[in-house]
Amino acid sequence: MPRPDRQVIASLVLVSTLTWAQEVAVLRDLDAQGRVTLTRDELNQLLPGAKMSRLTAKGNTQFWKNDAGGSFIISSDNRDKSGRVTTAQGKWHIAEDGRYCVLIEWNVNPTEEWCRFIVKAGSDYYAVKTDKTATEKVYKLAISK
Repeated sequence: MPRPDRQVIASLVLVSTLTWAQEVAVLRDLDAQGRVTLTRDELNQLLPGAKMSRLTAKGNTQFWKNDAGGSFIISSDNRDKSGRVTTAQGKWHIAEDGRYCVLIEWNVNPTEEWCRFIVKAGSDYYAVKTDKTATEKVYKLAISK
């Protein structure tokens, strides 16, 4: 049976090989792809049990799986520092207004807490603070079941 740390590293390598070109910078860049803001009901179908990943501004790949009960364990490859994989506890929920909300209790870094609308454009997903301002920065999220 493979050791868990090898499974984490293998997963990181797989996620890292995906094309993460962040050509999309702001919300209006998604208009040509027919962007749609997902509703609370759609998120309630999509997010429980979903595998999530993102590339941070510092170049770190982070991934987690949303447990149906509202918790997750997030892993980061920490490419910007040591390159050693770290994990942290997290919680998630969907707010009444349809935003995906996350709380991550990092051991070394400050606690991370945010809520974002989830926008789908083509087959890709993006997190955005508001879906009303065309110049709002978007953050790509990989979401799969």
